[in-house]
Amino acid sequence: MSTFLNKFFIKRDLVILVLMLGLLHLSIWLDFGSLISRSLMLSHLGLFLLWQPVWRGDEKLGIENTALFIIFTLSLTFWLNPWLLFGWLVLLIGFISGRVTLSRNERTIYNLALGFLALELLFASVPKLAFINIEYNFLFETALPLIFIPIILLAFSNSKAVHATPAVDFIHAIMTSMLTSLVALGTLLNMFLSESSYLVALTQTSVAIGGFIICISWLLTSQSRFSAVTQLWSNYMLNIGTPFEEWLSDLSTDSEQELSPERFLNEGMNKLVKLSWISGIKWSVDATIHEIGEATIHQVEFNNENFTVHVYTYRQAGTSLKLHNNLLIKLLHNFYINKQREQELTRQAHLKAIYETGARITHDIKNLLQSLQAITSIVTNDTDGSNLLVSQQVLKRQLPQLTQRLQLALDKLQTPQILDTKEVYLKDWWDDLQKRNTHNKYNFQADIHGDPTMPVDLFDSVIDNLLENIQTKQFSEPDIKITITLVCHHDMIIVTICDSGSMIPDDISSQLLNNPISSDNGLGIGLYQANKHAEIFDYSLKLTINQAGRVCFELSSNNEPSD
Repeated sequence: MSTFLNKFFIKRDLVILVLMLGLLHLSIWLDFGSLISRSLMLSHLGLFLLWQPVWRGDEKLGIENTALFIIFTLSLTFWLNPWLLFGWLVLLIGFISGRVTLSRNERTIYNLALGFLALELLFASVPKLAFINIEYNFLFETALPLIFIPIILLAFSNSKAVHATPAVDFIHAIMTSMLTSLVALGTLLNMFLSESSYLVALTQTSVAIGGFIICISWLLTSQSRFSAVTQLWSNYMLNIGTPFEEWLSDLSTDSEQELSPERFLNEGMNKLVKLSWISGIKWSVDATIHEIGEATIHQVEFNNENFTVHVYTYRQAGTSLKLHNNLLIKLLHNFYINKQREQELTRQAHLKAIYETGARITHDIKNLLQSLQAITSIVTNDTDGSNLLVSQQVLKRQLPQLTQRLQLALDKLQTPQILDTKEVYLKDWWDDLQKRNTHNKYNFQADIHGDPTMPVDLFDSVIDNLLENIQTKQFSEPDIKITITLVCHHDMIIVTICDSGSMIPDDISSQLLNNPISSDNGLGIGLYQANKHAEIFDYSLKLTINQAGRVCFELSSNNEPSD
């Protein structure tokens, strides 16, 4: 007994549906219009109020809705007639057909209920309108309630709840009600025009309307050649009668402009509130609350982490409109997130430019410090003044260059995203490189044919980084010999720096020029930045030879030599 009661309460809506339809059948067929028939109709309307899917059980009805339902109930009860019955059956068919179902059993139950109401309309209500006597009318009176048997069996076939939150597809409901009314009234018109019997007219009208529906369905399918009809219907259903495409176009335009994420979100909300069914919007981002428009009792809420939106509508939003609102808000939120990411990427790109510039300048300053130390050692070692003339010449030649390089480093710090594109002639740069390193025991070799211009900042940066790494290696390998070779054939420039020290380990050499590497001997970030610097000027930096006793790096232009 307890199991049956549990199923009864779980299937409450379906039980009420069966009782509601049963009382409606008795009210129609049991002395229609009498006091008993009206009493049964009143009980039927009371059960309908419990079953109806429009108002939720916890929702408070307004004064207007309550007054409207009371007037309708009194009218249908006290002035019950075939026309009122016809209108009520059409409305009830819309409610049943538009009910949103999830399971197959539930769908079958409501299809059976829809068939029951359609038969009641065609064989009970319509004949009463035209005062038509149908042969074997008593069969419908006794056979129609048999439909309740499969409904009850399907309802209690499993213990799962049928539908927790009932909803109505109003488009489907209106279309079904209109088609049923068209069949009923078309049957009467056909019967009077052709002077045929009611059943013959009903059959002819049903076949004609059924054929029309099949033709429309075929036109809307992808198999038909009338694709324009399908496209128009799809656009209408997706647009839902709103300027959605215009709003989406404005949103895309705003996203391409250089607006801050907060300003972009405000612009999107201002344009969203202009849609016809939205009265106001309230949203909060990171505990900051904004509000626009007018708040109403009808709202659709959207929550996503620190982003909350309340969309206020003029009327209660149905299922499709709620989904549409959520789609609009999600779309706006995704654009907002992308603007935030774009802003973050811009900030990171700026920081990366500062970091990369700082890494290059760090090596430049190290090289300048080494040059200053070399000049200082020359001056301090000349204690007796015997080499005073040589010291003056070194200072006269090196100090202006050091000043210029320090100024260049300062300019890079102030404008990290602007590269120095100053170019000098190759022979002038080569002579200057040899003069700067006269105190170092480097072996300079040259094979120069032509005198093209080259980016002095790139060559100085790469050469200084390579020489600094080799000098670091000299602390553990003091007998290293360094060879600097320049080969130039017209526009093709190749600078090679080789040392006779130990080879670079394979795990470091494979990543040396492509990624920053943490290393105790100074290799890594400097050469990585030098390689990136070379790529900007269409040069390439390569580790051409890596073996014990010979390690060579090559800086070369990527253009082919001209004839």
